[in-house]
Amino acid sequence: MDPITHAVVGISVAVLAGEPLALSNPVLIGSIIGAVIPDGDIVMQLKGHHSYLKNHRGMSHSLFAFPIYASLITFALSFMFPDMNLLRVFLFSFFGSVSHAVLDLANTYGARVLWPIFKKRLTFNLLLVYDPIVLISGLLIIFPMTRDIISPILVISFFSLYFFIRIMMKLTVIKALDNNFKEKYKIDYIKVLPSMIGFLKWHFVIGAGAKKIIGELNLFNRGIKIIRVMDDINNELFNIAINTPTAQFFKDFTPLYHINCEKKEEGYVFDFVDLRYYMAQDFVHNATTVLNNNFEVVTSLFHPYNKTRNVEI
Repeated sequence: MDPITHAVVGISVAVLAGEPLALSNPVLIGSIIGAVIPDGDIVMQLKGHHSYLKNHRGMSHSLFAFPIYASLITFALSFMFPDMNLLRVFLFSFFGSVSHAVLDLANTYGARVLWPIFKKRLTFNLLLVYDPIVLISGLLIIFPMTRDIISPILVISFFSLYFFIRIMMKLTVIKALDNNFKEKYKIDYIKVLPSMIGFLKWHFVIGAGAKKIIGELNLFNRGIKIIRVMDDINNELFNIAINTPTAQFFKDFTPLYHINCEKKEEGYVFDFVDLRYYMAQDFVHNATTVLNNNFEVVTSLFHPYNKTRNVEI
C-alpha cells in the first residue's frame, strides 16, 4: 500500500482504541510511526535502484522485525513524553506495524512477512497497491465529524464485507476460468490477481503444459479477453536462463514470470516478463539478459515500469 494509506490505517488503529486524535498523544504517534516504518527500506535506494528493488518489502516487513521497531519507537518517544505509558506505546507501535503487513499481504506485490524462516513474498492477491476503499474507511474512522454520522463499528463491518466480497470475486473468477479452459487445455494452475484497470476486472495467468495463457476476466459480463499466449522455451535454454543473475533477481521480485529467448548471431537474448501487471498494452516490469555464444553474460538489465528504463543487475 502507499504510505498515506498506511499512516491513515495506523491512526485508525489508535482512534478505535479510544486514543485522542492529538499530536501530543504518544500512543497515536507510535501507532503512526509503526504503520509506516517498514517502508523505511527506501533508504536502500542510496545504494542504487537494484539494491532497493531487491530488498523492498523484505526483512523490513518481517514479523520478527516489528517488536524491534516498537521498542525503538517507544525508546525514542520516552524522551519526548517522560510520563507516557511505555507498554501501551509499545503495543500500539507494534499494532501499527502489523497493520502495515496485513495491507501489504492483501495486495499483489506482497511482502516477506516470515523472513528469515520463509524468504518468499507472500500475497493474497486481493487489492492493488492503492485501494481507495481502504483509505476512505480509515478516514471515516479518524475524523470526529464522520464518526458522529457513521459508527466506526459500521465502517469496520463494511471494510470486512469489502474484503469478503473481494475473496468471493476471486474464487468466482477462478471457477469461471476453470470451466472455460479445462476442455481445451490441461490446466496446471490458475493465478488470479486484481486488474490495474477496473474494480470488476481480474487479471489471470493460466499454466497449461508448455503454455502460459494471460488474460483478463470482466465479472460484469463474464467476458474473457486473452492478452497473450506464451510458449515456454525448451528445458536446455530454460536451465541456462534460470542460472543468470537476472533470473535470480527476477525470481525474488515476482512469483509469476515468463522467459522468452531469441537467438542472435552473436549469442542469445533472454527476456524476462513479470506477468502480474499489464497496462497500456504491455507488461509493466521486464528484464533482459544477453549471453554470448559461450553463454557468458554480456548484459544484465532490469526494466521497472518501462522498457526504456535500465537498472543494472
